Amino acid sequence: MSKVLIYGILNVTPDSFSDGGRFFDVDAAVDHALAMIEEGADVIDIGGMSTRPGFTDVPEDEEISRVVPVIKALKEKYPSCVISVDTFRSGTAKASLDAGADIINDITGLMADPKMGEVIASYGAKAVLMRDGFGDPDEGWEVMLQRTVDAAKSAGINDDRIVLDPGVGFTKTREQDIELINAIPAMIEKWGYPVFLGVSRKRVTAEFYKGVTKADERLGASLALALYGVEKGASEVRVHDVNDTYAALKAVARLKGEE
Repeated sequence: MSKVLIYGILNVTPDSFSDGGRFFDVDAAVDHALAMIEEGADVIDIGGMSTRPGFTDVPEDEEISRVVPVIKALKEKYPSCVISVDTFRSGTAKASLDAGADIINDITGLMADPKMGEVIASYGAKAVLMRDGFGDPDEGWEVMLQRTVDAAKSAGINDDRIVLDPGVGFTKTREQDIELINAIPAMIEKWGYPVFLGVSRKRVTAEFYKGVTKADERLGASLALALYGVEKGASEVRVHDVNDTYAALKAVARLKGEE
């Protein structure tokens, strides 16, 4: 198993589906980020607006005011920290990159804001691009991701800066989520870009429990889907539970004789 990058989720929001409000304060957010780095996170993925089902939109200036102080404070305490910002707005992306962010994670695959690709390209930033999370999932991942790839190339984003996200959780059904994970090898074969997988605590993980579970009670299924996705070829995973994900990846590597 080659090196898998772990993105530790840091939601600086009051309403995210799993941990909304817990790290809304800048000091609490930075402390949590540093703890995740200590546990094995390679990247801290900061989100200033929830995109859970039924999320409430917030103005761009509010999103910026949530993420930028955290980026600056985290970079001040840990200058080598790699920071990703989960946003589909070019203004937030620009402000975040100016503050020291390294990666933009756009769940709309450059489809929501026509200036996003240009901003990412102008900074030479890495781009995690999901098939359009606001689009129609019945359109098919091939069509949606191809549109994103075309937009990235047109904007001038270099191939070595592009990562594709199949968009698990942004579907109509859990069966479609499973299909996306199983399609990872086909995505790699078609475009050759690294694949990013975010399944942690999402609705698809609830399907595997006998009873009703809260989001933070779905570690087992989250790990299983993430490890399966890595076996399928995903090389970057976005998780809430960094410590357990790191240990699970190390255990599989040891079992396979790869470390």
